[in-house]
Amino acid sequence: MPELIQPSHEFKKAIILVGMAGAGKSTLGKELAQHIGWGHVDTDRILEAWWGMKMQEITTILSRQAFLDAEAKVVQDLHINRCVISTGGSVIYRSPSIAHLRSLGPCIYLEAGLETIAHRIARAPERGLSMAPEQTIEELLLERKTMYEACANFTVRTDIHDVKTCVEIITSWLQDHGVV
Repeated sequence: MPELIQPSHEFKKAIILVGMAGAGKSTLGKELAQHIGWGHVDTDRILEAWWGMKMQEITTILSRQAFLDAEAKVVQDLHINRCVISTGGSVIYRSPSIAHLRSLGPCIYLEAGLETIAHRIARAPERGLSMAPEQTIEELLLERKTMYEACANFTVRTDIHDVKTCVEIITSWLQDHGVV
């Protein structure tokens, strides 16, 4: 078997997208990756492949803590470069996951208001949310907002800009900071 040859160049960083379900992480992640010529990984899709079921089923059969542990395992096992990573909205509940993601590259918080988030979640009820049984979307957003802001190197409002404009804003910031 031939020996694996390691590349001689230094790898570029990854770009990590964080935010609530419905903020646009998957949609924007794909568009951003295509725009800059990098790969795209969606950690929710990895979880679905690992468990062999849809996200809604996973969040239904696992306790909230077990789901967060499974998500953390997937995220902390990522060792990729030149890739845009769309994370699950609950990734911020595990500090080691955020630390690992930040070691891969800058975190960009995709922020959207409650009305936008609620509307987008209602359009895709099968997406699966990790939240307490009696918790509302508003309570979840308020609980997570500070954590998203704390881990972010940059924030983009996805409810006041369309996808193309968000990609341009992010790309400009990435260029200004020598990421791409």
